[in-house]
Amino acid sequence: MALEEMGGTWIKLGQTLALRFDLLPPPYCHELFGLLNRVPPFSSSEVERIVHSELGRDLQEVFAHFTHEPFGAASIGQVHDAVLRSGERVAVKVQRPGIERLIATDISLMYMVSRLLDLTHVLGGTRSRDVIDEFARWTRDELDYTVEARNASTLREDAPAGETGYYPAVHLDSTTRRVLTTERLEGILLVDVIRDLRSDREGCTSRLRAAGYDLDRAASNIVWNFLHQVYAVGVFHADLHPANLLLLPGDRIGYVDFGIIGRLPDSVRESLVRYAGSLFTGDADAAVGEFLRWAQPSPATDPVAARDEMIGLTERFLFDFDHAGSGRRALMAQYQVALLAVTRAHRMAIDPVVVLYAKTVLTIDSVTSELSPALDLQSLHLRFFGELIIEGIGVCGVDSPGSGSSGEQMTEGDRDG
Repeated sequence: MALEEMGGTWIKLGQTLALRFDLLPPPYCHELFGLLNRVPPFSSSEVERIVHSELGRDLQEVFAHFTHEPFGAASIGQVHDAVLRSGERVAVKVQRPGIERLIATDISLMYMVSRLLDLTHVLGGTRSRDVIDEFARWTRDELDYTVEARNASTLREDAPAGETGYYPAVHLDSTTRRVLTTERLEGILLVDVIRDLRSDREGCTSRLRAAGYDLDRAASNIVWNFLHQVYAVGVFHADLHPANLLLLPGDRIGYVDFGIIGRLPDSVRESLVRYAGSLFTGDADAAVGEFLRWAQPSPATDPVAARDEMIGLTERFLFDFDHAGSGRRALMAQYQVALLAVTRAHRMAIDPVVVLYAKTVLTIDSVTSELSPALDLQSLHLRFFGELIIEGIGVCGVDSPGSGSSGEQMTEGDRDG
């Protein structure tokens, strides 16, 4: 409630911490999930002023039509429906006036209280200043729409072949630090689908099926696209909130808001595959050994005790997973949260790029669980890795499905990042 009252940057910080199970106890994280960023739109005169200042032309010179009432408003900017002079329909994001100065002030205040937080060890073995540094970097990137334009273009260029996902084209001639113009995607926001599923699952599913949509396939496409981004490309969309995902015809997933992306060095990608392969083959010791490559102990850490607790937790998870049947999805999410909680309890700090990956995985699991509770993630992962081998991409040492093994150790890579 205090974060919501302070608003803006503080809400964004709380939303960021909502998935940091390595920093906060689960009840705190679950409470932070409820943070809502209620921000009123700013005036059309301000929009016109900013567009003219950034593009050097009046609104009417750039766009044949511009809807002054935004269809989305957040703490950093708001998005308007528009039509270019060429006739193409676009989405125009305009940055909120004065937001850069306000965020800089808020982040300065965060640094001021960081020493007090460290005295309480509220974030386990991670220094609060490190968390604020990471948050400041992400926020700085979000304030520069040319960064988001490059991110969007990268994901669009490296998108998997086929009909699983779609990334909007960026109009660079009408994009600057404070104005971003992209292709307008026509689809159903997944946040609206999830809301309808929660109120009337059977009715919502029937209506979507009648309109030609298959939620099981849509959920599968979300996972498939993420696996491609992580293991085939090494660059992934790291803000997969359901408000940033659209259901398009053919069950393709449309993506918007590219302010935060993750970049995984090859050694980290290989390590993640070895970790997943060890879990699939039931090797708790190898899985924990791989996980510990990403965790930095503090002077207060007992490495032996931490490893033993993680191995015990993993062995219990693997036993329960084998006997869980349809409850495997929930068990997997619980295990990931519990493993991050152990790192917090032993005051260990997780590699930031792996934290971003883990946050995205937890978000995807939350979204796909709503869309398709029976989705078999293990089979989907094995099929994906099998196709990687067939295509010769060679980022993982995992045999294709049906070869008698779901994974094998790769050559050891240096820890990176």
